[in-house]
Amino acid sequence: MVPVRVLHVIDELSLNSGVSSVVMNYYKYIDKDKIIFDFLVHKPATREYSEVLERCGSKIFTMPALKSKNLFYYIKALNKFFKTYQEYKIIHGHLPNAAAFYLGTAKRNGIPVRIIHSHNACSADSLIKKIRNNLLNSFIPFVANKYVACSDTAASFLFRNKADKAFILYNAVETDKFGYCAQIRQKVRKELGLKDNQYLIGHVGRFCNQKNHSFLIDIFHELHRNYAPFRNSKLLLIGDGELYDSIQKKVRQLNLSDYVIFAGVTDRVSEYLQAMDLFVLPSYFEGLPVSAVEAQVSGLPCFISDTVTTQTSISDRTFFLSLKDDPGVWAEKISTYSDTGERKPVYDSKFDIRVQAKELERFYMDIYDQIREN
Repeated sequence: MVPVRVLHVIDELSLNSGVSSVVMNYYKYIDKDKIIFDFLVHKPATREYSEVLERCGSKIFTMPALKSKNLFYYIKALNKFFKTYQEYKIIHGHLPNAAAFYLGTAKRNGIPVRIIHSHNACSADSLIKKIRNNLLNSFIPFVANKYVACSDTAASFLFRNKADKAFILYNAVETDKFGYCAQIRQKVRKELGLKDNQYLIGHVGRFCNQKNHSFLIDIFHELHRNYAPFRNSKLLLIGDGELYDSIQKKVRQLNLSDYVIFAGVTDRVSEYLQAMDLFVLPSYFEGLPVSAVEAQVSGLPCFISDTVTTQTSISDRTFFLSLKDDPGVWAEKISTYSDTGERKPVYDSKFDIRVQAKELERFYMDIYDQIREN
């Protein structure tokens, strides 16, 4: 049997992109004798991903940058692509705001299956971008004919009255990789220069408005100056992004430079989670945050904003707090948490990548069988 090639349209393939991490997690465990992922991207893939994909037999196609001044050339390049590569029957799009262009062009070129995937529960973090993106998203019902979402909330947000038709594909992880390991914890904490009784609070996410890093720094500041057990604590921030420099500046202004660790983009997230004692995610919005799933699987207590879907929760040590409360309230609730039990990993099959990869595989094969029947 010749494997079915599914073309994924994604902005970038990099470690700092949550969406590409989700897609690559699934691709790692899908049966490549049945399914091969190819990629249409707007930015060149990083070496870490391009080398892996080449070994899998995948193809990566780079389109012109998607900008308003570049739109004519973008659509022209798409038309040329679909006329050249007519073998694609299934397109899986991860960019709702651009779907009108790439799925619209695919539809005009006779591509029978056009999937749109909702990874988030909000279109943007600024009013102007929301207006623009909501307008662009309104074209989705006219260009897509299959719907996928990472949670019910993400489905309802993007698909509205068609949300019940969406295939829910949870942001699953390698549960064995993120399970708690005392030996790794000791090794990483030693690397970070932490003492045995020193709290390490953690966060994983791109430095952008959505992730609300400024609020997180305020929470840590409150903990640091008002609660004795946290006076010597440290905060570990994993990721990069447009607000990286401004958050570093805020840390300096609050005299926290000796207590905040900026780890940047790394492929050692699972190891760093072992070293943490608490995980805090005060995002303004999320579809279903992979970082919170990974943190729970590793056995960490998690404090998450209540704007995030409760489908994220798989642990009785996960707590949802309101962003309407000030950082002092968050700090107080975090400080009063008492973990008397042994740290243990948490398991839920809907977040097990091995289980869910089979579900995605069935989803694609069912679609392909329908195409062949027609």
